[in-house]
Amino acid sequence: MINSLVDSMASNNISFLNFIEKLLSETNTGWLVVDDNRKIINFNGAYHQFHNLFNESRLDIETVLRDGDFKSFPDSFISNLKRVLNRETEKVKLQIDYLGSLTLSFSISMVYISSDEDNFEGALIMVQKKESRSATTRKPENEDFYKILINTSTSVYQLTDAALVFTYTSGAIEEILGYTAAEVLGKNAIELVHPDDKEHVRDWLINIRRQPEKLLTAEYRIKNKQGVYIWVENNARNMLSDASIKAIVMSFRNIQTKKVADDALIHAEQRLSLLLNNTEESFILLNSRLRIVTYNKAAQERSPFFYNVELQSGISVLDLISKNEIAEYISLFEQVFKGKEIERETKFVDANKVAHVYSHTFRPLFNSQEDIHGVFITSTEITERKKLTEEVALHSDRLKTAQKIARLGYVEFDPATKNFFCSELFYEILGVPELLDNCRQLSLLRNMVHPDDKELVKKEIQDAIVHGKDFNLEFRFNSKDGLTKVILAMGGSEKDEFGKTVKLRVTLQDITDSKMAILALQTLESKFKSLFENSIDGVILSKEDGDIVSANPAVCKMLGYAHSELINVKSHDLLDIDSSLVANMAQVQKDTGSYIGELFLKHKKGYYVPVEVTSVLMKDGNGNCYLSTIIRDITDKKKIEGEQKALTEELLKNNQDLQQFSFITSHNLRAPVANLLSLLSLYNKDNPLDEFNQLLIEKFEEATQQLNQTLNDLVNVLVIKSNPNIERETVSFTDVFIEVKKNVDNLLYLQKGSIKANFSQVDQIQYSRIHLESIFLNMLSNAIRYSSPDRNPEIKITSYKTEDWVIVEFEDNGLGMDLNRYRDRLFGLYQRFHGHKEGKGLGLYMTRSQVTAMGGKIEVESEPGVGTKFKIFFKLQD
Repeated sequence: MINSLVDSMASNNISFLNFIEKLLSETNTGWLVVDDNRKIINFNGAYHQFHNLFNESRLDIETVLRDGDFKSFPDSFISNLKRVLNRETEKVKLQIDYLGSLTLSFSISMVYISSDEDNFEGALIMVQKKESRSATTRKPENEDFYKILINTSTSVYQLTDAALVFTYTSGAIEEILGYTAAEVLGKNAIELVHPDDKEHVRDWLINIRRQPEKLLTAEYRIKNKQGVYIWVENNARNMLSDASIKAIVMSFRNIQTKKVADDALIHAEQRLSLLLNNTEESFILLNSRLRIVTYNKAAQERSPFFYNVELQSGISVLDLISKNEIAEYISLFEQVFKGKEIERETKFVDANKVAHVYSHTFRPLFNSQEDIHGVFITSTEITERKKLTEEVALHSDRLKTAQKIARLGYVEFDPATKNFFCSELFYEILGVPELLDNCRQLSLLRNMVHPDDKELVKKEIQDAIVHGKDFNLEFRFNSKDGLTKVILAMGGSEKDEFGKTVKLRVTLQDITDSKMAILALQTLESKFKSLFENSIDGVILSKEDGDIVSANPAVCKMLGYAHSELINVKSHDLLDIDSSLVANMAQVQKDTGSYIGELFLKHKKGYYVPVEVTSVLMKDGNGNCYLSTIIRDITDKKKIEGEQKALTEELLKNNQDLQQFSFITSHNLRAPVANLLSLLSLYNKDNPLDEFNQLLIEKFEEATQQLNQTLNDLVNVLVIKSNPNIERETVSFTDVFIEVKKNVDNLLYLQKGSIKANFSQVDQIQYSRIHLESIFLNMLSNAIRYSSPDRNPEIKITSYKTEDWVIVEFEDNGLGMDLNRYRDRLFGLYQRFHGHKEGKGLGLYMTRSQVTAMGGKIEVESEPGVGTKFKIFFKLQD
């Protein structure tokens, strides 16, 4: 039956030894497995009840049996085991009494087993205990023996009651856990179990209580007296129903060493499997019968390329190949089993029609006795290696062709014989007639070397011959046609095992033309470098990725960098990426390969410098793209342009103001003048004392005062506009506010208004005090004058600073204005937007004139019925 199971497992690719191990673990009968050398390779827990000496997996069974408790076994046990292992019989059954004085006896069965998959032969031994009917009558006289047996056993025997509390513990517990028996009595069986194992142990104990008389085994960790958890194997049987015992009987042993070893073995097998199955190299392991023992993933994947059928453990490798190859493979394996290592190549084309070449190596496998017991086959793809070999041969042919194309002459010199080998080009390059094969006319060549270079050539050749130094030198050579050539010679020596030079090999090339070209290029580069270094315009050479290759002093000075700093900056980091100018430049360069225009480049200090650039994309001899950019600083130009623009705008504005002023002047003067003329026409010159004349004189006085006021207003405007260079001084906003507030306090009181001023962020400014007081007075008086009738006036004044400006905000909750309607006329002369309020429409005009006259500006935000906010921008002074 056992061997039929073996055949069934082989057909299903199940490991026989794994099956045996599972079989041993799941039976209550004692099982023991030995190999063909009578070495124990496995046994189960049930067998351990009969033989506690087995704590190693490979003990000589004869030594165990004769030195252990089974020393009374007859010699027939060993002789029958030998018969089974020698295949003299398939099965043997024996019955042996256990020590003549006891009533116990053992039924022993031996069966021959084998597995080609695991290359295993051996025997399976089954041991069953039998008790005779007279055992109960002999129990009293054996009681001392059992006590001795328990107390001297390396296993711990324990009894628990129905509540799983220990009522008895054997002395071996002190050896295994360090506790005395007294320290354990009264404890629950679950108390010392590892927390991670408690659920498993509880299930095991529940099954013990549910299944009386059945032997159940569990492995788990238990804490010793030192607080360390160790692995134990516990066998238990529920004997609560046995009136003579009334307890659960347990027996456990220390399996910590075995567990550690098993874990280490599992991890080692996992690492080996991972290593073997993650390598590109495939391998197959054969036993001495040429049957496949194992193989890796790579071998499985590539087997269709090498073999006719799929790889399987247990089948013969000869079944995988075609019949016409069998004789060749048998001859190959014969050589391997003689200790030789054989290599062969195979070729195939995969599904994608790609050709592959593989090298297969067949190596003998030796056992500990140095006997060959198998074959190890490795397969490595050498497609690329084969290609490289072929390419080397091809390159060799190409080299010869290249020498002709590159016009490389070759000479080989033997220092011992003084003989030369010279290529045809050697003579052609030097411009001398072909010498004799042994080159005896060496002195002719020496004399043709330029006198100034003879010592150099001589020294380099001597160093190469004597010291083995390679050389690379240029020298001048006077050819027969009277021309002086520049020759590039590169050479090296070949030495024997004693370090003596046996060959000197030299290549020669005529580089006269290239030297002349280099000289011309160096002259050109010198001129260019001088131009580059001394140019008043900046020059930057950069790569496509923005790396700056070179920058001249002018651009370094322009942008505030040292040369070492600038070449570590990306060129695009110098640009204002968000600028439309940069986007336009990129598009133009992409379309045309060049760009001429204006940009802003970032100075080291963070501000931008206006420049005019001319950039061109170009490639070097290797096809690498570079951007050459010439940069001219146009700061002064921009400043002049700005001044011109400002002057033009100022002229235009002044012209507009002049036109407006002329119109307003003529308009505002016409009314009082017309009024005066009208009054004069009504004056009764004939009777100066006429009462009506007295009334006319009063009206005449009013008209004259109106004319005078209009002229004064116009003169004030002219003064502001004609004096832009007003003297500046340090003025405090707080001081000005206090002074101006005195002028509006009465009006503010009548309106029940309030003013909150906050100048904490900035309080001082370089400005005209008179203008600043006028600005504050106009802003505050307007805010009070045009307050809302629905609420008390609230005015807020706040100052703060930006990079270029000091800003003062005047915010009120007054009537507000419709800016969509009045924005264009807001700051006009004599413009009024609230007819029911007093005013001449001159304040905002004067305020803007005073602000703009000193380089500032004014902005307004307003909403009808909500209020108005004026922002006065005062230009910061350097």
